[in-house]
Amino acid sequence: MFRHTFYYKTEIQQPISDVWSFFQTNENLAAITAFPKINILGDINVFEGAIVHLQLDFIFIKLEWKGKITKVVDEAYFMDEAEQLPFPFKSWKHVHAFKKITNDETRMIDRVEYEAYVPPFIANLVLKGMFADRKKQLKKKLG
Repeated sequence: MFRHTFYYKTEIQQPISDVWSFFQTNENLAAITAFPKINILGDINVFEGAIVHLQLDFIFIKLEWKGKITKVVDEAYFMDEAEQLPFPFKSWKHVHAFKKITNDETRMIDRVEYEAYVPPFIANLVLKGMFADRKKQLKKKLG
């Protein structure tokens, strides 16, 4: 078993209040995830105690992701912790942090603490690809 912490930073040309608002619905998470396609089976809104239940559609196979939003601090961060994960992950704690840079710019930092059945360099390739694609989709949505 391998433990690691992965970080990813995204600069968004929008005020923090707009960025925060965008991330308060799981529908927008699905909208910025091009692959795999995400179907939301749990709560739509982000709040402490919300159930995050996602179906990941990889065309030939569908996998489920179940977790919970365990902490929300308004316009600062929220955290989700997984309870059921697809391979290669065994555990997952994801902090979505938001920082005002200027009145019209926000920095989002994703911190994922995970345990995986594969070495970090492999798991990080998967995560880097996923977050890089989300960043690209996010720029299309928010600029």
